[in-house]
Amino acid sequence: MTSSAKSEGAQSIARAALLLRTLSTFGSQGAALMQISALTQLPKATAHRILSAMLDEHLVERPWGTRNYRLGPEVYAFGISVRHVFDIKAIAQPTFERLAKATGETVYLGIRCGYDAVCLDKRQGHLPQNAEILQVNDRWPMGIGSFSLAILAHLPDEEIAEIVAFNQLRSRDDKSFSKISTSIQKTRKNGYALTKTRASNGISGIAVPVLDRRRYPIGSLCAVSTLARMTGSYLNGLASTLKHEAEILSAQYELARMNPNQSETWRTAIKDPQAPRIAY
Repeated sequence: MTSSAKSEGAQSIARAALLLRTLSTFGSQGAALMQISALTQLPKATAHRILSAMLDEHLVERPWGTRNYRLGPEVYAFGISVRHVFDIKAIAQPTFERLAKATGETVYLGIRCGYDAVCLDKRQGHLPQNAEILQVNDRWPMGIGSFSLAILAHLPDEEIAEIVAFNQLRSRDDKSFSKISTSIQKTRKNGYALTKTRASNGISGIAVPVLDRRRYPIGSLCAVSTLARMTGSYLNGLASTLKHEAEILSAQYELARMNPNQSETWRTAIKDPQAPRIAY
């Protein structure tokens, strides 16, 4: 294979991945070709060609009665096959219990999904349930909210630039990201992200990254409290607690990845003489 052919192949894969990440931001409603082209900055013809190929492979589908595109069933099936390896939600349960008991605050677990951060889990603290905006399974653009900012700030600069540029196009509101560089630098310096939720007066969130063995962010731990409490020694103590639990979670996550435990039951069905016969 020539170097030019390799380059074309790598470019095609990169574009397909870009389209999949973009579609993930639209969820089940999907997006029109014009929206996809505008966000990815790919020509409509190029985007249509790659989407058509992924339609054939069931990586993408078109919701019935629309002309939109969304992620397809094969993407969901792929995720199931590695859930034991990457199921940080299950691994984090002891961490959540300790955090909830030790702090009394509402705590969250977040992960990155393309250009977004997704809230995987939540434990309600002393705040009223309707005081917080973020709920389980919510997707927020990376950089919005402390739980996503903690992840974004610890990514390589090249990835940060790509994510911020995409989300600026997506939000059509440069003000949302006008101070993102300052926020990233402050988060890196402090080791935690600290934000105030504009729509909820007096509510503040603090979050730390959960890093893998390469020091790459795989998620975040976040605690939400009143703005009045998030100062001085209380803030520093809460940050230390979150960092300690993030280190424990990181170690447990890496251990789980090294010891996948997924049996192939179909082999038993073929080899075990006592197993029911399979008709073909």
